[in-house]
Amino acid sequence: MRLAIIGLTAALGVAACGQTSSGTPGSVAEQFYASKPVTIVVGSGAGGGFDTTARLVSRHIGRHIPGNPTVIVQNMTGGGGMVAANYVYNVAPKDGTVIGLFHEAQMMSQLTGGEGVDFDLRKFNWLGSSYVDPNVCLVRTDAPVVNFKDMIGGSKPVLVGGTGPGSNTYDAPRVLAAATGASIKAVAGYPTTNDARVGVERGEIAGLCLGWESVKSLSTQWLDDKYALVFVQNGTARHKDLPDVPLAMEYAKDEDSRKLLRLVDAPGAMSKPFSMPPGVEEGKVQVMRTALFDTFKDPKFLEEAKAMKLDFQPKTAAEIQDVLNEVLATPPDIAAKYRQIVQP
Repeated sequence: MRLAIIGLTAALGVAACGQTSSGTPGSVAEQFYASKPVTIVVGSGAGGGFDTTARLVSRHIGRHIPGNPTVIVQNMTGGGGMVAANYVYNVAPKDGTVIGLFHEAQMMSQLTGGEGVDFDLRKFNWLGSSYVDPNVCLVRTDAPVVNFKDMIGGSKPVLVGGTGPGSNTYDAPRVLAAATGASIKAVAGYPTTNDARVGVERGEIAGLCLGWESVKSLSTQWLDDKYALVFVQNGTARHKDLPDVPLAMEYAKDEDSRKLLRLVDAPGAMSKPFSMPPGVEEGKVQVMRTALFDTFKDPKFLEEAKAMKLDFQPKTAAEIQDVLNEVLATPPDIAAKYRQIVQP
């Protein structure tokens, strides 16, 4: 009976007592992590918003993990984060040394039965997400059309850059165009959002669609210099930072279009989520959950995040699970419409 009580306490409270789910003393976890580096696998290339968040967390989370391990970042590109998601789910060691950070929009790939999906997001060991991050679209101020209302039914499409299917940079503008009639065309093939930004500066494309936190962190100079502006935002209410920017929802053609736009917005509720593979023992998962949220409260972390213009609004593993359960329960007819738009 005593062993059973110890095991239950460990599973529920390892954050406080430093034990694993089998009742292993915290000193064992400390010895384990002191001798092994922790790797954060990022499902995008260097320089983008996911990479920026991963590297910021990596510089601070080690202080909050027993044993203070070295934390390294490994970039694994492909499929808007699908390659990384498949790797973390199926291949990565399940010993507690690997953390995944891949695009939350992969929930849409799973919902629509996208090619290459070899994971079930509900079975990951989620640690927590980083932001509540609505998708917005930017356009250069010297573009022929910069007003979203004027894009509705326009004859010449506004070109926006994306990494590829399964990422919000590609999927969001396609759904936006289909749901509102806006003349916007997603151009895939940019390795990272940073490469898409370079594409804007070269004049290859007029803009891009991505999370608002990434805009604030990586493109704020564009806004300050009036080189670019935000012309539309997703969500059901205007973001406090963007009170004068119209919602795509305000221009939805019908109820099905509103449902599609809500699906586009859903990933933003759990933006840039950290996870561990299925099969990692509960004690180590709890250690990492606590370490991540202790990092989010760390004054040194917050100071650096502020300098980078990143405003963290984390969600817990349970809240992530709620978002996934809701999205993955979408009626099949709406999911089919979404798939037809993003994977024609």
